[in-house]
Amino acid sequence: MISYLNGILKHRHRNEIVLDVNGVGYSVFVSKRILENIPEVNKEFSLITYLDVKENALNLYGFYDEKEKEIFKMLISVSGISAKTANTILYYATFEEIIGLINNKTSFSAVKIPGIGPKKIEMISLALRDKIFKISDDVQSDSMRRIENLSGNDQSRFDALNALLNLGYQRSDAEKIIREVLKENSDLALTTEDIIKKSLNYISK
Repeated sequence: MISYLNGILKHRHRNEIVLDVNGVGYSVFVSKRILENIPEVNKEFSLITYLDVKENALNLYGFYDEKEKEIFKMLISVSGISAKTANTILYYATFEEIIGLINNKTSFSAVKIPGIGPKKIEMISLALRDKIFKISDDVQSDSMRRIENLSGNDQSRFDALNALLNLGYQRSDAEKIIREVLKENSDLALTTEDIIKKSLNYISK
């Protein structure tokens, strides 16, 4: 079983990357979180993996952390959910969004996953709701710890991100915009209001 890879990122196309590990190129299907944190091509990169073994294929799937891998394994345990479908879900939704969908705390309309309709989400929810509580509790605890440990600047960034999400922007887009704003104003101590205003100005350019 291949559970971990560390190598040089050689190629990226949509939800698939190629990682050169000691001269061997591994094709890996990855999650949304990986794509949001992936380095430039020819940079070193490591990720947690799961090898899906079929009669006519061996497919590797990559994850940002063990929690993503755990939710992937839970998803493929549901009747009718293949590894490819589970990867599609993780490509379009974050770990936290999937937990929210399963617990009915996230509206289906807020997360668009091609090929996954309300009936299939309900089927997944019914199958996993009683199994997900431990992971869900872990996520809440981790989130609370991160919030409690935020510095003033981090808190402003966090609040600005939530403001953009509430305005309807995708998380990946909002995070990218805020990174650019902070980069362009690295010599300034920006408040939450400053970051929001400059982000909106950046969007309108």
